[in-house]
Amino acid sequence: MKILRQLIIGLLAAGLSPAGLAAVEVGEVTFARGVVTGQIDGEQPRIIGKGVGLHNGETLNTGSRAFALIKLNDGTRMTLRPNTTFKIENVDTRQGSENVLLSLVRGGLRALTGFISKRRPNAFNINTSVATIGIRGTEFDARLCDAGECQAEEEAAGQSAQRESRVVGRIAFLRGKASAAEDDRTSRALNVGAAVYERDQIQTGIKSFAVIAFNDETRVTLSPQSAFRIEEHEFKPELPDENNSFFSFLQGGLRLVTGAIGRLNRKAFRVATPTATIGIRGTGFDLVCQGACVSNNALHDPARDTLLGKLINFFLRPAYAQSVDSGMYAKVWSGSIELQLGSGTVLLNNGRTAFLRDSFSQPQLVPDIPALLRAMQGAPRPDRVEVQEGLFSEADMATMDPGLFVKVDNGDVTLNGADGGSVFIGAGEAAHAGRLRAIRLSFVPAFQKFDTTPRPGQITSQSEIMMNLFGARGAGKESMECTVQ
Repeated sequence: MKILRQLIIGLLAAGLSPAGLAAVEVGEVTFARGVVTGQIDGEQPRIIGKGVGLHNGETLNTGSRAFALIKLNDGTRMTLRPNTTFKIENVDTRQGSENVLLSLVRGGLRALTGFISKRRPNAFNINTSVATIGIRGTEFDARLCDAGECQAEEEAAGQSAQRESRVVGRIAFLRGKASAAEDDRTSRALNVGAAVYERDQIQTGIKSFAVIAFNDETRVTLSPQSAFRIEEHEFKPELPDENNSFFSFLQGGLRLVTGAIGRLNRKAFRVATPTATIGIRGTGFDLVCQGACVSNNALHDPARDTLLGKLINFFLRPAYAQSVDSGMYAKVWSGSIELQLGSGTVLLNNGRTAFLRDSFSQPQLVPDIPALLRAMQGAPRPDRVEVQEGLFSEADMATMDPGLFVKVDNGDVTLNGADGGSVFIGAGEAAHAGRLRAIRLSFVPAFQKFDTTPRPGQITSQSEIMMNLFGARGAGKESMECTVQ
């Protein structure tokens, strides 16, 4: 007991407490500029700097001209902006119990998340006064704005947050599972509201189908085990001659109804298939592709390509895949389409169905798609699916309430608003949560788009030296002033 009392007295003399001794380090400060303080629950505040450990229950504060880079034990890195109050509620990296819960009280941060957000969806969350941010393996910015604060920064940026976005479509309806991969990037799971982009290849799983709503009101349904690629899609309502939409249908079943691009400039809308390129005339049609029709570029599951996988797939796949001709069926249920072949163009009008065995054979008119294929395992016609309002909502910074702004650079984020509603945003998107609800923005605010606070990945040993010499924003008069602490 005497030794323990001496130890406690020694800790108190050193400015520590038994609670601080017991606290487990869950991260550290890797860079700090200006005044940065930390306060563990129940203890006195302390000045913190590079190399200082961080603990569960610790609140960090940055001064008006300060920022800090922190790193959590799962590899998450965050830059805390000036005038920020941020609390580490809980970080648990134990296998099977991985969890991160943080609170942004004021100010903002720029984050690059670690392994917990990738391993366990819904296990990484940031609470704010107006919304909760759910994160899945991502790079994002979050900013809490007081009345007029961000609007003033928006104007000071001197550049307009143009109403532009990489997003060309969203998942309007989903049953089962679907995924997307942009070029050679890692495949990502999709859910309702998820964004899709040019160069995305979308795949539906067994007994799954998805309805994609594009920003020009084109709608596409993918039946189970289908693959579809968005080669190009650019929609400019005010410049119809510059509109362009080019898709590739690779395998499975597709149901499509065209939108504004097809109505305004039908030559700008095309669908490539392994057997023909399809031009449209303001139309709705179904395609079914199987066997020799399937493109070599269709996505494959490596496990399915093993002998066991092939056997399982053979017995699980629908009976029609084993009982009808190999090739592609095309059926028009609105307007007409052009089957553009090497030997010429064949017009297929409303109510007609054609079968194309391969890219060399002439299409054969048939009474209908075979019954086992026609239903597409319950995948609905896209024009009969109710599309949620606000998928491509517009908003004006000047009319927004104070609140939380979130911008995503990579990965995806769910913003859960005070009304219980959720907004899902992906790379290149932004959202806002006010006192009443969360909304998706069709643009990235200028104060986030042109934020000069360094991203976590931008701070290196070389940049640290430069920032220590000249400040984060350069060698202006204000950045060179000294502050007595």
